Amino acid sequence: MHPRIVLAIAFKDLKDALRDGRVLLPLLLPIGLGVLYNVTMPEVQKPKVTVAISSADATQLPQALRAVAGSSVDLRFNTYSSAVDVRSQVQAKNADVGIVVPAGFDAAVAAGSAPDLLLIRPTGSPTTGAIYISSALDGALRQMAGQHAPAVVTSDTVALPRDTSYVMVDVGIRKYLVLGTLVMLIAMIAIYVLPILLTEEYEKKTADALLLVATQTDVVAAKVAVGLVYIAVSVPLLLVVAQMSPVNAPLFISGLVALSVTMLGVGLLLGALVRSVNQLNTWSSIPLLLVIMPVFFIGLGLPRWVQEAIAVLPGSQAMKLLVDGVSGQAIYGDSWLSLVVIAAWAVAIYVVLVRILSRRET
Repeated sequence: MHPRIVLAIAFKDLKDALRDGRVLLPLLLPIGLGVLYNVTMPEVQKPKVTVAISSADATQLPQALRAVAGSSVDLRFNTYSSAVDVRSQVQAKNADVGIVVPAGFDAAVAAGSAPDLLLIRPTGSPTTGAIYISSALDGALRQMAGQHAPAVVTSDTVALPRDTSYVMVDVGIRKYLVLGTLVMLIAMIAIYVLPILLTEEYEKKTADALLLVATQTDVVAAKVAVGLVYIAVSVPLLLVVAQMSPVNAPLFISGLVALSVTMLGVGLLLGALVRSVNQLNTWSSIPLLLVIMPVFFIGLGLPRWVQEAIAVLPGSQAMKLLVDGVSGQAIYGDSWLSLVVIAAWAVAIYVVLVRILSRRET
């Protein structure tokens, strides 16, 4: 392989692709879907509870309530000078609930003298925030009083068979659809954009000129480099538009790169098999569907034998890596096995591709 020749061919292909308006649609369509998901399916935020509080002196009650709430609730406290101000904030719906703490409250709680605490709630049906604070106060006051729990609860876990049939629901439908769109973006670049560059060179006989100074391996490497540039620009743009970032970035990037290299090989193989751009447009939808459909199938409640059948495809294995990378959890696990499956496909595809191009040259 000759790096300078590869870069020269790749630079030429990039300029040709940018001048061709046909390559814009495969790039803009998935990104447009990302915008659509972001508008119609916003990320679910944890509930926010606003508390108006007035205290005659310093109190640890807000810290105790936050300790009880943990990370499941966005608990916010706004401090006011009097009970009248707290009541007006609840009446104006600026706060879900109000708390008025008397002087010496913390010391009285620690001494076990049961001081009075005023909780101001809106009339009528109580809000979710008011219900939550009312139920959390008991645990918070027990902590401040240093009381032991009425009973010691010990938890134990039992191993259940791993069931990933409904992973789309577990991860979140919006995130899963964005990941599916990401795979579709890579597939469209690989199967629609890249083969056109190769097929037109053979159709217009410009490939013969390239092969006077380059090998088939150089040509393949240059086309793959062009595809990787497209993917490196469009995939981060899609993630930014969809406002989504992976928790396990190394795993996510590994799955992304492995799928990209493999799919670019599929696209080039398709371009090497057809004789014209018209044939390419006719047959390109078949490999595109074979890549995209398993991606969504693995997230649905399909029979086990279907799940195992599509597990041999690189798209489904890449989707497993992307799901685990975005969630930060080993929902599927066996990341090494997924990478091995994708790598095996990549090796087989590129070996066949180089042989076909060599025969075509002969």
